[in-house]
Amino acid sequence: MAYDNPQIGKDIIESLTLGMYEDCRFIYREYIQNAADQVDKAIDSNLLRKGEEQIMVVIDPVKRKIIIEDNATGIAKDNVVPILRNIAFSTKKRGIDKGFRGIGRLGGLGYCSTLKFETSYCGENVKSTMVWDAELLKNIINDRDTRQEAVEVLKEVTKTEFSKEKSDTHYFRVVLEEVSDDDLLDITSVRNYLSMVAPVEISSGFLYRTQINQFMKENKLVNDVYNIYINQDQIFKPYTTSIYEDNHGGKKKVDDIFGIDFLIRKDSEGKIIYWGWYSLSGLRGQMKPKNLARGIRLRKENIQIGDEEICKKFFTKTEDQRFSFYFFGEIHAISQDLIPNSRRDYFGESSMCKTFEKLIKEDFLSLRELCYDASKYRNAQTTINKTEEIRQTIEKKNQEGFTSNKEKEDLHKKLEEQQKKEFDAKKQLERVQKKMEESNSPLLSHLENIIPQSEVQFNQKTERDQSQDIISTQPKRIKFRTDSPKYSRFNKGEKKLIGRIYESIKSYLPDAMSEPLITKIEDDLIK
Repeated sequence: MAYDNPQIGKDIIESLTLGMYEDCRFIYREYIQNAADQVDKAIDSNLLRKGEEQIMVVIDPVKRKIIIEDNATGIAKDNVVPILRNIAFSTKKRGIDKGFRGIGRLGGLGYCSTLKFETSYCGENVKSTMVWDAELLKNIINDRDTRQEAVEVLKEVTKTEFSKEKSDTHYFRVVLEEVSDDDLLDITSVRNYLSMVAPVEISSGFLYRTQINQFMKENKLVNDVYNIYINQDQIFKPYTTSIYEDNHGGKKKVDDIFGIDFLIRKDSEGKIIYWGWYSLSGLRGQMKPKNLARGIRLRKENIQIGDEEICKKFFTKTEDQRFSFYFFGEIHAISQDLIPNSRRDYFGESSMCKTFEKLIKEDFLSLRELCYDASKYRNAQTTINKTEEIRQTIEKKNQEGFTSNKEKEDLHKKLEEQQKKEFDAKKQLERVQKKMEESNSPLLSHLENIIPQSEVQFNQKTERDQSQDIISTQPKRIKFRTDSPKYSRFNKGEKKLIGRIYESIKSYLPDAMSEPLITKIEDDLIK
């Protein structure tokens, strides 16, 4: 029996190039990833010194043109066709190089009419240019009336040109012409995306950068960082020491980052599987999208894996997944056996990936406990503060006078009820603090930062006997508001009438509304 020779149809090209990713901005990541690999090779061969590398991204929305260029090794003339026209024939090493599948460079084909690769290799006086006719490629793939093998299509849509170049130049340049997607031309959007995805340094404005670098030094860790520019502006990871929310198009600070803590896990041989850091704050809720760097991010070779939500799944309970956005932070996968998949949205299946997931879920359980402990501590302290607030209100009324006997009785009843809650709150506070001490919680030295400042403006009394509070707030004779000297012009009957008016206002309006109204009436009466 005769068998046909194996064939690979043209549609495979669409699967590997045009239909691989959901977010079109991935093409920047792929090209920068490839550039970073070549920079590493250029440094290893002494063609560049660390710090001399430049990965330049130029976006021209008017001409609808994108250029990504590096000053690394370039590609020798004889290797241009084998490397740049073939698919999945990469010479890169799996687990070592950032890219290794040989498909990422063609991602731009789905978003332009023409894709060009321009390169020059040091020592050669040649500029090599490979041109991909992206429009023709789309037409061929969409033509369902013809069947073509993938190899035939690659030959049809590409051409290679050579011209003179200075022999001491070395570069690789990607050019996308007539870009079809506006998102790729949105400079701000691309800058925001790459500042989190690309292998760049943390912004110097992040106060804890030095602490992170010190941790890396102590544990002999190296983080790949490169000089990457967008339209001449260098980009950095945009971590901040404040947490913001949207405020009519601007931003308003709602919390502070007051520290960071670290994670590190090793295998049985003492080799590091992953390490990471995360922010410490009041942990009052999810960071809003206004915080560009929100969430714990997963990285390999300092390039982001997946998106900002990738680490949510490490919280084993669905209701706890929100806690990922309570932090700024990074998890750096170090093991060579943790290999990103083709889409670079997670790792490929392996025994190491299972080990990684087991360990990271244990660490994220600790992060969950931080959030719950902070919430319990804050709620307990808020209850205690509320009790003290009522005490001080009564003390103030003892000085200035009550609007009525009912007001006095209501306040004392409120205090009595609140003191019961306070008792339970103090017990909870003790339990939470004891738990933190036993687990050596990183929050222990920052407890004062968990409580919003607005809740601790009044003077708190410590170790106060509750019975003394009640006695001290119960004078023998009730002092009414109208007993104040400012009401001396009014006779007894008038004071009584004014007091009844105040009492009525108190009965029908909440304190937040009644007190300002009474104060306004009082000011008008004593003018």
